[in-house]
Amino acid sequence: MPAGTDSSAAVGTGQAPVIQIRRESSQLDADLRIEVTGLPPGQPATIELSARDESGTGWTSRATFTAGTDGIVAPARQPAVSGTYQGTDPAGLFWSMRPDRPGAFFDHRVWTPVTMRVTVLARDSAAAGDSAVAASDLELTFAGPGITRRLIAEDGLPGRFFARDEPAPGVLLLAGSDAAALDPAAALLASHGYAVLFLPYFALPGLPPTLERIDLGYVVRGIDWLLGQPQVRGPRVAVMGLSRGAELALQVASMDERVGAVVAAAPSYARHAGIGRGFSDFSQPAWLSEGEALPYLRGRMTPAGAASLVLAGLRRKPMRQKAFFRAALRSNAATRAAAIEVENIRGPVLTIAGSDDALWPSDRFAERIAERLARHAHPFPDASLRYSGAGHFVSFPYALPLLPPMTTLRVSSRMSIDFGGTPQASAAAAAASWPRILQFTAQALA
Repeated sequence: MPAGTDSSAAVGTGQAPVIQIRRESSQLDADLRIEVTGLPPGQPATIELSARDESGTGWTSRATFTAGTDGIVAPARQPAVSGTYQGTDPAGLFWSMRPDRPGAFFDHRVWTPVTMRVTVLARDSAAAGDSAVAASDLELTFAGPGITRRLIAEDGLPGRFFARDEPAPGVLLLAGSDAAALDPAAALLASHGYAVLFLPYFALPGLPPTLERIDLGYVVRGIDWLLGQPQVRGPRVAVMGLSRGAELALQVASMDERVGAVVAAAPSYARHAGIGRGFSDFSQPAWLSEGEALPYLRGRMTPAGAASLVLAGLRRKPMRQKAFFRAALRSNAATRAAAIEVENIRGPVLTIAGSDDALWPSDRFAERIAERLARHAHPFPDASLRYSGAGHFVSFPYALPLLPPMTTLRVSSRMSIDFGGTPQASAAAAAASWPRILQFTAQALA
């Protein structure tokens, strides 16, 4: 749907309220304002936002407002008095969307647009109670004009390449331990003037089945391929990732001087063990260099971790895994050997972390990265962003503006995982960090 105004006839008689959607473009990171005009002054009205994700899960938010003396409801400047959120928040209807399947993530792994339905409910003289008096569809796109996707299959690299025809700085995008498809994030980044290769590194035919024994030479070949494309303006690229993807980004950058910038969200400062099938085996290395395992922190159950697991099961509450990783903060020989040599990175490093990351202590890990860079007098404009109250999915490429944030995942009828953060804080972190990522990358690869 193009930017502008949408409207539909009201139910019953009288003037029809009009939904106005104001925005610069259809991209989901563009400034967006929803307003309803033509309401009786002082009348309560509810705005409902609904969508259905790729898995078929329905998502809904709603907020009730009081029309002003001009007959307008504008969530950007008026408080919601009740609903899935309260107070004045331009993005409240988006971050407060709730799934009809508790514990679900908003599942959208393709680069096609997301369509959301905006419905206005208000008192209708011809019906008892509130009725739908206006409705409009809102389309959120990831790819801007001229962006194409190319599936690559050469050199054993099953990736996806997003770019325009003209040369642009190159970015390598890496997923985390869930091996999620990051096509929407890659398309969005490409729309801001980059040539982006999303490179899966396990869980696909021809790749390791799990996040174990990943050959770093494979990722280096991805950089080779990226720099060889006519749409890429070299000679260096940026590498971006979140969680284990951030760990991999930092590791590869420390070994390849062609990496000119790193964006590491919810990062680790050290190499951790691989993750076997069923997330139950942590005895194998995650990363290999020339066939040899790099030193890593072996996974082990600590008393604190075991206690948190038992307690979460007894209380039927989502499990926080942070306690499993706290032991990695100890200054012992194994931890020092597993630390990533970030001082070798030939470009600036941006770390992003939430203070309430419940998966692992990424805020403390980010501090360790900053301390090591400073200790070695890293000669680049490194930066660190920390967002209070945000969780593990703190920013791009997993958390995107105007999409419901990811905080809790139900993996079975008895088990849920708490990734930390409130929906409001995590959504705010995603929105605030996105322009900072764009600015950092542009300056680093200028």
